Amino acid sequence: MTVKELVEKLRLTVYNMANECNAEGVWCGDLLSHVMVNAPEKCAWITVMTNVNVAAVAKLRKVSCVILCCGVTPDDELLEKAKSEGVTLLGTVEDACTVAKMI
Repeated sequence: MTVKELVEKLRLTVYNMANECNAEGVWCGDLLSHVMVNAPEKCAWITVMTNVNVAAVAKLRKVSCVILCCGVTPDDELLEKAKSEGVTLLGTVEDACTVAKMI
């Protein structure tokens, strides 16, 4: 499924749309070091973390998109970093488990 299809089907908020690639799986994680080692490439990464380093980890792991769940929103620093690093940043009010099941 493409990231655009995910946005439409899950009614996600788009904070930054950097690419139009496929999301080939899902990864849920809030511990950046764990995500940095284990998240598979091209996955949709679901997290509540809004630290600026989320964008750096997403780029490092080459994830398709980051989905901020539970209604959390990116601050200006994360949003700017996502834009500069070419990271697709999305959001939802749903919890991580619900979003993962929906995907």
